[in-house]
Amino acid sequence: MIKVLRVDDRLLHGQVAVAWTNYYKIDTIVVANDKLITDATMQMAFKLATPPEVTLSMKSLDGAVAVINNPKHAARTIMVICKDMKDAEYLYDRTNGAIKDVLLGGLRSGEGKKKIDMNSYMDADDIAVMDSMEKKGAELVMQADPTSKRLTTADIRKSFAR
Repeated sequence: MIKVLRVDDRLLHGQVAVAWTNYYKIDTIVVANDKLITDATMQMAFKLATPPEVTLSMKSLDGAVAVINNPKHAARTIMVICKDMKDAEYLYDRTNGAIKDVLLGGLRSGEGKKKIDMNSYMDADDIAVMDSMEKKGAELVMQADPTSKRLTTADIRKSFAR
């Protein structure tokens, strides 16, 4: 079962590996990123960041879709992590309703991006994808870690409009 889809441009790091896996009681992390599957250095770093009791699977976006849609993984408690909103929508659209909760956080600043939360920035395209996913039934929130303030999509839109 997919517990949550995390959108974080750093993908897997200590905060995600420890705080969120404990919070959601995750036994499997699927990192979905097309560049990751050819980057041995990034793969090694992610292996080192993964708690020993958690299974790590690093897949392309289509590989992650195959894992999510495979019924043999239904008994697992899975957190999927992707890099950006477009990848999140790609996964959401191809997994037959398996993904319901989308957790935004760790979205770095860049050209055209506005600060939403302490460590998360979004641009108009990100907001459009968020709106599209919400219309399709996804529950989206932004939260840096389990103890920080949880922002709803309304909160995100309000911050973006400032």
